[in-house]
Amino acid sequence: MIKIIMLLVAAALSCVECYFLPISSLLIKILLFVLFIIANVILEVGLFFIVVFLLGLPINTKKETTHYSKFYRYVLYVSTKICLSLFSIKVKVEGLEKIPQNTNFVILYNHISNLDTMVMDVYLHKYPLVFVAKKSLFKIPFFGKMLHRIGYISLDRGNIRQELKAIYQGIDFLNKNECSVGVSPEGTRNFTNQTLLPFKVGCLHLATETKRPIIISVIKGTNEVKHNLFFKKHQVSFKIVDVIDYNIYKDFSRKELAKIIENKMLEELLK
Repeated sequence: MIKIIMLLVAAALSCVECYFLPISSLLIKILLFVLFIIANVILEVGLFFIVVFLLGLPINTKKETTHYSKFYRYVLYVSTKICLSLFSIKVKVEGLEKIPQNTNFVILYNHISNLDTMVMDVYLHKYPLVFVAKKSLFKIPFFGKMLHRIGYISLDRGNIRQELKAIYQGIDFLNKNECSVGVSPEGTRNFTNQTLLPFKVGCLHLATETKRPIIISVIKGTNEVKHNLFFKKHQVSFKIVDVIDYNIYKDFSRKELAKIIENKMLEELLK
């Protein structure tokens, strides 16, 4: 829909521009009309990134984010929705009705692409939500600053002290009811032929220490988007598989809980 709106706006502007051109040849006007559409679409995209850049200027990345930002989350939602539309990504979403409405939560997902959290962000935009994300994402121009200001939690893999700090930051957000937290128990993107990588059970502290519901989700197809990125439609699926309340998992050890979650994810991914 966003792509169609952009094309319609570009076409309308091109009509106006061609109307005032002192050219009598219909063929030349048609060619110019097409060129103007392309130029106007590029201009729209450029203006969009300029706006994002300007909104990011006041953000100080050296200052620790202690509160979730609803405003910058909305900016990210709009930005991400535009990007998904430009990439022709069509998402099949299932199970959103299972998400609890009266409390924040910890959402777990399999990790196969950098697009995973982008897809989830768009379809969970009604919920205050941040993700535990690798440190390099915060260095992306424009968007890195927004991630920082929203409250995304930076994870420096291999740095145990920083990993603990990230977990405690997520626990703090949950306990203060600032927002929900998303994390991949695999700990990194899965580039292997395995369906899932071994789970990092430490991330389950986010739930066990805050007594929040655990939402188990799976995502498929995002790892294929990089092939013919702009020249074909890409089908992606995002599904909420199950929700485990604290009174159900409280008597399990973290290893037992991780195994339950892993089995539920595998069952869905292997369908």
